[in-house]
Amino acid sequence: MPSEITVRARCVRNEDVSCRMFRSSWLEALSHVHPLVPHAIFVPCIALLLFGPGERALRVYSTAGAVVFGLLLWTLVEYVIHRYVFHPPQWIEDDTRRILGTLAIEEPAMPALPTLRHRFYFLVHGVHHDFPNDSRRLVMPPSVSVPLACVFYVAFRAALGEAANPAFAGFVIGYLAYDTIHYLTHHGSRHTTLGRYLRRAHFGHHYVDSSRNFGVSSPLWDVLLGTRARDRT
Repeated sequence: MPSEITVRARCVRNEDVSCRMFRSSWLEALSHVHPLVPHAIFVPCIALLLFGPGERALRVYSTAGAVVFGLLLWTLVEYVIHRYVFHPPQWIEDDTRRILGTLAIEEPAMPALPTLRHRFYFLVHGVHHDFPNDSRRLVMPPSVSVPLACVFYVAFRAALGEAANPAFAGFVIGYLAYDTIHYLTHHGSRHTTLGRYLRRAHFGHHYVDSSRNFGVSSPLWDVLLGTRARDRT
């Protein structure tokens, strides 16, 4: 049984540290991602979507409108995923933290969790709430983001036809903005008014009420759907 100090250290750590998630070393390695990796993958994709061969069919204003549509759609998808997929019922969050609080920091977390719901929550979001400043687990691993991008692109093509490419470019721009803003709220957003505002709002979600402030890149849907917390200035 780990010591009381070790157990307490497993609850919430605000340093740039993390826990071991998997027994498998290669799975563990895949769960750590440098924050520039999404940009290296998706910035060329955005350029290809907007300026690649055959992308002259839409007028400039139509292309711009499609990009803005995709960007706005991303803010909604971000909100829905964060609120309804990343966060399970509160008892799952509390039970997961209770179970993992009995482990030493170096023990793999996933095998200790009893149900698929516990494991899914911790894998996709719980680890971030327990280790919010872990700089290598702040962006989505390519093993998840690339397949998801393919699924969304097929849906865009089916729904939007020739407008799909610029709209999807806007959607991916929104995703990169989300990853970048999320990283900066935890590591380096204290020097501008906007940065402090976004950091304060996101930290309210982490440390005050996790049922509020689901939007990271935009407060739009929190405001419209009544989940925006009052700003404590």
